[in-house]
Amino acid sequence: MARFLNSALAAVVLFHTANASMNPLMLSKTAMLKSTRKTSHVSDLSSMPMGSSITSIDEWYDDGCDELLEASTSTMSSFDTNNGKDEKEVAMCSINPVVKNLARGAFLRVASDITGGTALENIKCRVTATGEGPIKATKDICSGEGGWMNLWSGTPSRTIEGALLGAVFLVGSAATKKQVLAMGAGKNVAALAGGVVGGVVQAVVMTPAGMVFTSLNVNKGKPGYENDTAYTVAERIMKEKGIQGMFVGGTPMALRQASNWASRGLFTELCRTNLKLSRFGLLGEIGSGVIGGVGSCWNTPIETVRVMMQRDVGCGIPPKTFSAYINDEIDAGGVVSLFRGVKPRAVQAVWQTVFMVVVPNLLGL
Repeated sequence: MARFLNSALAAVVLFHTANASMNPLMLSKTAMLKSTRKTSHVSDLSSMPMGSSITSIDEWYDDGCDELLEASTSTMSSFDTNNGKDEKEVAMCSINPVVKNLARGAFLRVASDITGGTALENIKCRVTATGEGPIKATKDICSGEGGWMNLWSGTPSRTIEGALLGAVFLVGSAATKKQVLAMGAGKNVAALAGGVVGGVVQAVVMTPAGMVFTSLNVNKGKPGYENDTAYTVAERIMKEKGIQGMFVGGTPMALRQASNWASRGLFTELCRTNLKLSRFGLLGEIGSGVIGGVGSCWNTPIETVRVMMQRDVGCGIPPKTFSAYINDEIDAGGVVSLFRGVKPRAVQAVWQTVFMVVVPNLLGL
C-alpha cells in the first residue's frame, strides 16, 4: 500500500501548489526553483542574501507554486533583460486551482477503482442484495465465463463515473475546507464540513450511476438480462419510469455519501492531529485513513436500503419507502441484517479513504 501510494503521490504532485510544510516529496527549495527557471538563474537566486530588499526565496517557497512563478518572473527581469521567452513559459505553467483539483480528484478516484475498488463494489453489492457471505459472493461472481475478471465487470462505466465523482468531490471538499478554516474553525470541523459537501455533490452523479451498476450486478446471469449493458439498463428504466426513475434512491444515496465522507474525513483528521499519528510519517497517515474508513461504516444500514431500493427498480419492482425497507429487513433478520455487506464495504471504505482523504491531506488540500 505504501509503495503504491508513493507512486500515486508522485503523479498527483505534478499539479501540486502547497507550501513547504505540505511538501510530501520533500523537494528542496533549489530543486523547486530549478523546475521553473534556468540553472544560471537559480544559481544567481541561491546566492542572494536572504536579508536583501528583493523577495527572499523563503517567501517565494512558502507562498506556493503559482506565487513562486510570479515572483521569480518579476525578479528575474532585473537579472536578464532578454527573458521574454522564459516569462511566457512561466505564465503557461500557471493552472487554475479548480482545474487542478478536478484533475487530481479524477485521477485518484479512477486509480482507487482500477486497483481494487470496482471489485470490492461488486462483492459488496452482491452480498447486500442476496445475503450471501463475502467468500461465496466472490466465488459466484468468478464462476461465470469471464472468471475472476468478472470482479471488474462494469469497469468502463465505473471509470467514467469515478472520474466525475473524484473530480466533483475534491473540488467541493477542498473549497469547503479552505473556507471553513478561513472562518477560524479548526481542522476537525473543516474535515467534517468538507466531507459533507463533497459527499452531497457526489450523490448527484452517483444516484443514476449506482442505479445502473446495481441493476447490472443483481440481474447478471438471469434469463432475459443476458445482454444487459449500462446503456440498455438506463434505457429500460427511463422507458418504464421516466428520467426520475434514474434518481430513485437519491435520498439514501445523499445521506450515505454525506455521512460517508464526513465520517472518513473527521475520523482520519482526529487520528492525524488529536492522536498525533501523523508523526509516524506516511505509515501514520495511512493508518489514520484505515481507522477513518472503517469508522465510516456505521452508516451501513443506509447503504443497505439504497441497494435494496435500486435492486427493486432494476428488477421492475415498485420501490418502497426508506422506513419500509428498514422495517422489512429487521423483521426478516433482525438489526444485524441491516449490516449485510459490511465486511467488503469496510475494505472498500479504507481503500477509498486512503486515495481520496489521505493523499489530499498529504498534498495540503
